[in-house]
Amino acid sequence: MRIIILLILSLLPPLSIACSCGKVDLEKVIGNSKYVFIATITSTKINDSGEDFLKSVVADFQLVKHFKGDPKTLKKLYSGFGGGDCGIPFNVGFQYIIYTNDGTASICSGSQIYPGESNDDGFSDQISEFIKSGKKLDLENIFFYSPLDKDCS
Repeated sequence: MRIIILLILSLLPPLSIACSCGKVDLEKVIGNSKYVFIATITSTKINDSGEDFLKSVVADFQLVKHFKGDPKTLKKLYSGFGGGDCGIPFNVGFQYIIYTNDGTASICSGSQIYPGESNDDGFSDQISEFIKSGKKLDLENIFFYSPLDKDCS
């Protein structure tokens, strides 16, 4: 009887899906990203594909500053809702630093909310210098930057 119950339970879909990023190496992320930029979210809508697990957020954005690539070629930004889907809960009017190849942003890619240039403790200058010369990033004293090393659920 136990075997039958275990078999039935193993065939059921999982009740939740969790996000697990591991530690984000920002230097690798920047090196592997086609686009690195800061943007203000101007509008969002749900990309409703019909299946709950395929829903996502589509955001329009205004470019604030670009570091790598030409983000003007991206028409929209895409992400999950945050939490277990690794998405970034885009908020209209907020700025985000985005690392992407195709407009998709997630916490696993290192993308996150950005506090504005006057509050970034030299972070944007370090990103620019790293892209130009390869100078190592020193993120120790960047108050808003917190590398992920956890499961998000």
